[in-house]
Amino acid sequence: MTNLDQLDWQETVDLLCFSAARQILEGVSFAEFRDRMEGMVGLLLKAGGVPKEAQQPEMQRCMATSVALEIWNITPIPENRFRPRKQPKPERNAPCLCGSGKKFKQCCAAVDGPELGISEELMLSKVLSTFSRKRLLELPLLELSAHALAAVAHDWLEHGRAKDAVALLEMLFVHLPELDARAEWAADVLLNAYMEVNAPRKKQKFIEDLKAAPDKMLASTGWQRQTVVHSDRGEYAQAWEAFRAAQRLTPNEPALSHLEVLVLVSEGRRDEAQARAKFWAARLSRDQQYDHTDLIQLLHDLADGSDDSLLRTLPFGRGPLSDLAEIVTQWPAPACHYQLSGGAELTPKKDLAELELDWMDLVEKGEIESAILFLGKEALAGQSFRILCDVSKMISFLPENLPGSSDALARQILARGEALRQIVLSRLKALKKELPWGFLDNRPLLTLVSYYANDFLESQPKEVLDLLRWSVNIANPTDNIGLREKLIHVLITVGEAEEAIAVAARYPNDFASTEYGRVLALFAAGRLDEAEVALKLTAEKSPKVWKMLHAANPKRPASINPGYITVGGNDEAYEYRQNHLALWRSTSALKWGAGIKLPVKPKAKPAPDERLDSLF
Repeated sequence: MTNLDQLDWQETVDLLCFSAARQILEGVSFAEFRDRMEGMVGLLLKAGGVPKEAQQPEMQRCMATSVALEIWNITPIPENRFRPRKQPKPERNAPCLCGSGKKFKQCCAAVDGPELGISEELMLSKVLSTFSRKRLLELPLLELSAHALAAVAHDWLEHGRAKDAVALLEMLFVHLPELDARAEWAADVLLNAYMEVNAPRKKQKFIEDLKAAPDKMLASTGWQRQTVVHSDRGEYAQAWEAFRAAQRLTPNEPALSHLEVLVLVSEGRRDEAQARAKFWAARLSRDQQYDHTDLIQLLHDLADGSDDSLLRTLPFGRGPLSDLAEIVTQWPAPACHYQLSGGAELTPKKDLAELELDWMDLVEKGEIESAILFLGKEALAGQSFRILCDVSKMISFLPENLPGSSDALARQILARGEALRQIVLSRLKALKKELPWGFLDNRPLLTLVSYYANDFLESQPKEVLDLLRWSVNIANPTDNIGLREKLIHVLITVGEAEEAIAVAARYPNDFASTEYGRVLALFAAGRLDEAEVALKLTAEKSPKVWKMLHAANPKRPASINPGYITVGGNDEAYEYRQNHLALWRSTSALKWGAGIKLPVKPKAKPAPDERLDSLF
């Protein structure tokens, strides 16, 4: 059975158990329950790969008897102190339970039913999931399986009932001194639930309680979570102290492998993370009792840090980022759902246009959870430049599961956007057409191109250079998204200084980044006299940039308008230095420029009234 088939089988069994629990709690007799099961086993046969034409009535009848007996005899009944009311299996010569009138050995016993592997604990979780919060809180929790309670709370958490999960498990952990390692999953679920309901103080209080628990496994769980808290804050010395405390309590706990590699990666100690991942992989592979294949792969992916590795780790987490990552993998391949109106406006077709209107309503309301549900429900969403653009920005607001995972997912969205651009424009024969910024429907595509260029320039320089040329020279020659600076400097880097000069010439009296790019391009092209004239004019117009390029170790200045660059400001100068200082140095242009005597702008003298005002 493949992994996909196995998942389908497990989901079918889970659904069957939940339905069975509801029926049994309604008080149906075993005979009625068995008859109802006969109408449901077709789902199991289908999940087991049995074709519909092969599902004979006799097979279904016999299987229904087998499955009904198994589930009935392990379903805890609340009125029976949560013990099953067992239905005895008939003797071989007794009448069959299906009502056929035949002997059991000649009827349902003659067909082997599948082994469902249903535990009494699983059925307890299904029974409890039918209870109201009030009824749950009245239960004798210590008499019930902590694992089953955790399963109920986890299910609630997955379905938006975080407050119910908190209420249930808080009642369980009132008895923390009496609990043992079997409550570990419940503790983990409660900590996750506190995050869902945004209760950081309660979460930290529970961590402190766990750290002091008599049971070593529960105490270790507390110290492990404390490690994560410190690591998330960048408090690595405290994180390692907490880690060592957990390690002393449970030195052989497999979860410590993931935690150690995670903290090393968070601290930027990638080489050590890879070494420890190899150490743990060798150790875990020797475990004869459990199969740690998935954990070993996770360790290697965490330590590797590539986008592919980080994306593989996301399903192991929880939260909106993991949900979104799973949705993206299920989107169909990019396809064209656009038309070119008037030869210049990229307009979505009717279905996509309607979908985008619904999407914009969600975005305007700021409902991120609803937006993610929308993306999972509407497969067409992955064909929209507007939605992809919004999603790439939305990712930055989602809590990060692992260091770098948000950036990896954002790049995956941008890569899809670029693939979609090529398919759509090729289909519409618009790769060499201008797509003016003035048309609103063109803006999402052009914006995605700018995001892609920023994120992939280092890893895919040739592809990004072609994209920059397309955007600045063809699609958006007014360059409303500011890619000309990047294009000019990339062209200089690859030895195309004359082309860089031509690009800069199309934007006279431009921003400092373009003007300094023009100077650098002229120098790189060997046109030194022109470069000197341009430098004098540019340094006079934007002196802060030139000063910042020569500064020894400047600090990042505070932005007057966070999220924006102030034209002529210190933040503009600092950004230019960060982006292009290396190129000025590698071309020797910085050294050349330092030897040029620039005009000194005289300081303006304050007017008499201004000098008087300054005295008071």
